Amino acid sequence: MTTFQILLAIGLSMFAMWMFLRLEVSASPLSLLINGLSGFFLTNEHGGKPTPQCNLTDDVRYKGCTAPPNTSNVHGEIEYLHGDVPVIHWYEEVNDSIYHFVTAGDPTKEAIIILPGLPETWWAFHNQIVDLSADYYVIAIDPKGYGQSDKRLHLDFTNQAMAKDIAALVDKLGIEKFNMMGHDRGTVLTDHVTSVPSLRGRIIRYVRMQQSFNEPHGKPVPPHFLFKSRFGTAMFKSRNMVNIVYTSWFPSHLSYATIQRLAHEFSFKGTAAAVSKYFATTTFDIELEDRHNYLFRSMTMPMLILQGKYDKGQHPKEYARSPDFVKDARVSFIEASHFLHLENPRATNRAIRKFFAETSITTISKNEALAKKISGNA
Repeated sequence: MTTFQILLAIGLSMFAMWMFLRLEVSASPLSLLINGLSGFFLTNEHGGKPTPQCNLTDDVRYKGCTAPPNTSNVHGEIEYLHGDVPVIHWYEEVNDSIYHFVTAGDPTKEAIIILPGLPETWWAFHNQIVDLSADYYVIAIDPKGYGQSDKRLHLDFTNQAMAKDIAALVDKLGIEKFNMMGHDRGTVLTDHVTSVPSLRGRIIRYVRMQQSFNEPHGKPVPPHFLFKSRFGTAMFKSRNMVNIVYTSWFPSHLSYATIQRLAHEFSFKGTAAAVSKYFATTTFDIELEDRHNYLFRSMTMPMLILQGKYDKGQHPKEYARSPDFVKDARVSFIEASHFLHLENPRATNRAIRKFFAETSITTISKNEALAKKISGNA
């Protein structure tokens, strides 16, 4: 290689780097292409960093296991949300897969299981954890492939297999009955959790957030065909991926600090490859067929279908007939886009609490007694 060729290569590399660094974060095809290509060379993934002088709980209620590689928190480590609400990090192994999860609240109270979606981990629900843990025992789980849960690529990433994992984890934690919440990809997983035979009759209520239901996904449709490709893996690794999701795909108006924490949580080494492998196992068409073929029949618990009113791909009119397809569902819309739990946490929390109150055993018993009384008087 001549001196001129070397200098030309250096010059082109510097120009490409300059273009990348000054590129506006947006959902434009050019931005996605350049950011995706950058992920082949510059990765945002990290190996995790232990918390300096971390505090460990004295209440080691779960035996636990060794954390997967490339994690930050240790089993029993306490983290404080909003300054004074403690959550405890745990690791448990079920069906040869290691799951990371956090708990908050009194373990003797009614449980709530939370499963986040793309590109999120347990922390995306920190506002709900803080609010709900005052009255419930909250368990927020990193799905397989996300956050600090297992990311080994030989594992089974199908929704059916992961639903069985969640059921096994619930049993291992000694939870008999529980409420369940899912968002985005987490909702696809929680849909399948409702069909696990060992959990029949044990799910008290189901809050189902931000996912298609009885109709196909509206337009624009997320490019899942890209997500399962090598380019998709590179895109998930890229520096700006999380920024693009929260500021351009779904303008969420979140603070810089919030987006930085979300990006950190999604960038544990191995996440990009694991998430891409997951997308190779499913499509929107498969998920719609599963719901109509057998999942709707398993959704016998009271359900709240909770959607952001302004999600550009999931339109309110698509949910007009949704309650007709399951036993006991209602639909509610939040003044927000796709990430309602982060964009408008107060309204989201109020909707969840209202649903829980309306479907409590006490309220249902009172309503049934009133109905019988009215019927008798008639």
